[in-house]
Amino acid sequence: MDNEEKIYGRCHILSDWTDWDYSIHCDQPQIERQGRAFTYPFTIKVNPKKKTATCSSTSDMPYYTTTLSTCNCHDFQERKLPCKHMYRLAAELGIIEIINRHSTRDYNKEKEKLARIKASDDINNEPDQLKRQKSALSSKCTPTEVDYVNKMGIFKGSGKKPYNTTLNTCTCRDYFVRRLPCKHMYRLAMELGLFEGDFKSNI
Repeated sequence: MDNEEKIYGRCHILSDWTDWDYSIHCDQPQIERQGRAFTYPFTIKVNPKKKTATCSSTSDMPYYTTTLSTCNCHDFQERKLPCKHMYRLAAELGIIEIINRHSTRDYNKEKEKLARIKASDDINNEPDQLKRQKSALSSKCTPTEVDYVNKMGIFKGSGKKPYNTTLNTCTCRDYFVRRLPCKHMYRLAMELGLFEGDFKSNI
């Protein structure tokens, strides 16, 4: 993995953080929490050996107990996604580096492009979809399991959790954001013999 591939949101992954699928860190609410990990005024005491920390915003508040997978702060208890305390702990342990990253993406143009693709009479022949079909042919996109009867597949995710894929949905970030066939859905269709593809199955 090169440096660019290791950057998710503002997280530069320095060491495996397998508790979370890396794509989670790319969501805008998570990027905001990554920023607050160092800008929000809270104290932190880290236990490097146990990979835990205690955090508190003021001396009047109870301390929060934080690990790389859980925190008893209100934010984590409500969302069950990494909070600012967890990002700070990961940074203090050298697992991630919080970077300044200014987005150059034009979200309005991306929305317009997605709308055009969805309105197409032949979605699968759109350039962006052809790129995903090409990625589907890669050995890295080989499913770990295929249910030929129920037409479902399981693919290795970028983090701890695998992607669950059907011909209509996938739990990967690409499908979550675009709501269009991702490489996993194309690969599943290829494995089921429903879509042409020149590859060797490793199942």
